[in-house]
Amino acid sequence: MPVLDPFTFEYLSHSEEQTQRLGARLGALLPAHAVIALIGTLGAGKTQFARGIGTGWGAQQPLRSPSFTLVQEHHRDRDNRTLYHIDLFRIEHNDGMQTFGLQEILEDGQSVSIIEWADRAPQMIPDDAIVVKFELHSESKRHMTFSTRSAATWQILLAFRKSAFGV
Repeated sequence: MPVLDPFTFEYLSHSEEQTQRLGARLGALLPAHAVIALIGTLGAGKTQFARGIGTGWGAQQPLRSPSFTLVQEHHRDRDNRTLYHIDLFRIEHNDGMQTFGLQEILEDGQSVSIIEWADRAPQMIPDDAIVVKFELHSESKRHMTFSTRSAATWQILLAFRKSAFGV
């Protein structure tokens, strides 16, 4: 199905490694206050992509799934900025999000936030977020749809597309 939204493009990843490398390309381009909302079923590639973002962004430690801790903080050496890796899988309603301070994290103007299972809190995701939807096509292939509702964030996605795919 062709993408008709002007702020959207699609890609088919052929392996976990390729998904991770794409994340690294995006991570290298992220400005302060970027929010990346990841949506997809279990095993669809969200954590692999997040791990790549952390690598490209410069996190000191590899990102792991924060399912049991909900939020993991990562820092980088060059400016000691923070990357928040958030997993909403275990959150069932908005009260839980207020408990761990999701709104405060998203309002931090100097940090990057990656939110797995972002579809569990659509009202919390800002309009300028980068949204990546994952669909499993086979054990190794993932269909990825990149989108935003912001013209400024679209420029980041265009730079990412050029860096990753040359177009």
